[in-house]
Amino acid sequence: MTETKTETKQTQSSASLDSYVTRKEQFALVRGKYRVYSGLPVPMLDMPNAKAFQAEDVTAPDHKIFALVCKPDLPIRKDHIKARNGLKVDGLLPLVDAGTAFWQPISRKTMILLYEMPLGGRVVQSKTYGKILPEEEAEKISKWVRPLLVGISNLAVRGLTHRAIRPDNLFYMDAEKTKVVWGDCIAAPPGYDQPSAFETIETSMCQAAGKGNGTTADDLYAFGATLICLGIGYNPVESLSDTELLELKIYKGSYAALIGEERVPLALIELFRGLLADNINQRWDISSTQLWADGRRLTPVQAKTVRTSQRPFLFNNVEFFTYRTLAYAFAKNWDMAADVIRSEKLLAWIEHGFDDKETADAIRKSIDMALVRFSTKEKQDDFFVARTCMLLDPSAPLRIRNCAFLPDALGTMLAINVNDDKKTKMLIGLIATGYLESWYEFHQDMVSEQNIKNMQITLQKPGKGMGIERLLYDLNEGLPCQSPLVVKDYVDEARDLLPALEEVAKKANPKTEPIDRHIAAFIAVRFGSKVLEQISWLNSPKENVAIQGMLNIFAALQRTFGPDHLYAMCSWIGGMVVPVIDSYHNLEKRQQLEKNLPKIIRKGNFSELCAFLDDRQERLYDLSYFEQAKKEYARLSEEIEFLDGNREKREQEGLMLGNQVAAVVSFGIAVLTMFLLLITRLLRG
Repeated sequence: MTETKTETKQTQSSASLDSYVTRKEQFALVRGKYRVYSGLPVPMLDMPNAKAFQAEDVTAPDHKIFALVCKPDLPIRKDHIKARNGLKVDGLLPLVDAGTAFWQPISRKTMILLYEMPLGGRVVQSKTYGKILPEEEAEKISKWVRPLLVGISNLAVRGLTHRAIRPDNLFYMDAEKTKVVWGDCIAAPPGYDQPSAFETIETSMCQAAGKGNGTTADDLYAFGATLICLGIGYNPVESLSDTELLELKIYKGSYAALIGEERVPLALIELFRGLLADNINQRWDISSTQLWADGRRLTPVQAKTVRTSQRPFLFNNVEFFTYRTLAYAFAKNWDMAADVIRSEKLLAWIEHGFDDKETADAIRKSIDMALVRFSTKEKQDDFFVARTCMLLDPSAPLRIRNCAFLPDALGTMLAINVNDDKKTKMLIGLIATGYLESWYEFHQDMVSEQNIKNMQITLQKPGKGMGIERLLYDLNEGLPCQSPLVVKDYVDEARDLLPALEEVAKKANPKTEPIDRHIAAFIAVRFGSKVLEQISWLNSPKENVAIQGMLNIFAALQRTFGPDHLYAMCSWIGGMVVPVIDSYHNLEKRQQLEKNLPKIIRKGNFSELCAFLDDRQERLYDLSYFEQAKKEYARLSEEIEFLDGNREKREQEGLMLGNQVAAVVSFGIAVLTMFLLLITRLLRG
């Protein structure tokens, strides 16, 4: 019996080992050296929008790493990859490398991030958190402030923000659990995965994609909220919905909303108040927090008194005493707000309750602007309600009906909604009709206001390489090309475009256009300085010029990045060059090109194909001979026209000449006849 059990265990162990070996055979290769095993997930290291898997550095098998596989349709933060790749930044989970690879479970390429393995695992294993450290609360928080602040500081000096600071994104780097670091913040847009408890009032008002990169002040706010959760062992506002928590913060302030009835040691009140100050000018910066960690006690932060009216403003059966609370209510009740703003009651409340004639006049101006700019009542209402919300709460995001985002998140908003025509058109409207300009106008940001004007110019140009596609790649450095031709190949660098198109060419419909609007815009942004003129050729009404532009663009890409041979692409595009050949005037030259074209195509080199089809010297000869032929043709045409144009005159002259000749001939005959008669008589006589 014992032997049977032993055999069973051995069989199970063998089966388990076989299963492990099988799963380890399924891997993606990143940058030619990192194996990421799709059959070996590591759930304890998952991020909300990136799953973790076991990984191996084949050049250094002892290097303990893991991989985060990003969602291909979610823009990543490439600026972090450029700044941190391969560097060990104190306070942050070390990013070993990053690259794209084909991921079998989703049957497409995606970005994969390689991180060093945190040997101590996650600090917080669940949302309930639990008590984390054995020390007294004040002591343990003090102990954690310095190492965690270092990570935020090291990002700040690089001009970066983390925007994913929360308790469940903390890891122990060592098995002894003495070194704590912040986890990933690259796999998703900034703030995208953040619960409202760790977001400021302003960013909590935004959609997930609309929070923007923000500033270090946003990270410090999240840091303060994280310390509260770590200190008391759980999230005190976990039971509240996002809307309930946001309203609580607006009415009570973040510190009071998050602390609630919790007992906090006196030594920590100063730290929490400093980091959770809703007024960004009062919130502690890195230096102030560092001083607190060093034992220096600062002047307690006194919340700035919010300006209130002595008499309430009644809206939707609720009394309001402050601008911010009313603006928030307007944003939630858009259509109702339009009628109220049109009335004089609001303006009277602003002028009398706050003695603020400037804001009242600005609202009147907004209504007048709407009447001039828009022809329909709905669009007029949208415009002046949006501007009124900006005037009442300038630090809030741009809001229009169900859309709310901070303008620096415009790129992310476009990327997230790239396949939603309705939302994309709405965002285009916000750029084109002055909403974004208004937001920057109220923030006195002239540089950004000018940038919006430049965007408007780009949108007004409908050709390839411009329009909304151009803005999409201009505003999203890490976004791969969204062309249907290559979207599954995750082409996020110009160097990757031709290899992807080569694969497409092997099975492409010969009539498929190799450069669509997305590819043209992607090239214009990622490689544009070298092919600006050629991109403009793509929009030429002359088919041969557009094709020559395409050929020259591909030739420039191939010369710069390779590969040396693109057989399938040259064959694909070789069937489209007839208009270029036909642009030669000499029939013999056209016939010669058509005869030799297959041989050139088989070389797979676009530079040679361009030189073959568009030899400058041959073009000059062809043009020169064509000009001569045109002149000769013109001369002959003039002669023919002269002859054709004087036919009647020539007929009259011919008739006159004929009459004259006939008269002369007749006279000659008569004279000759008389002479002959005279001779005959003389001979007879």
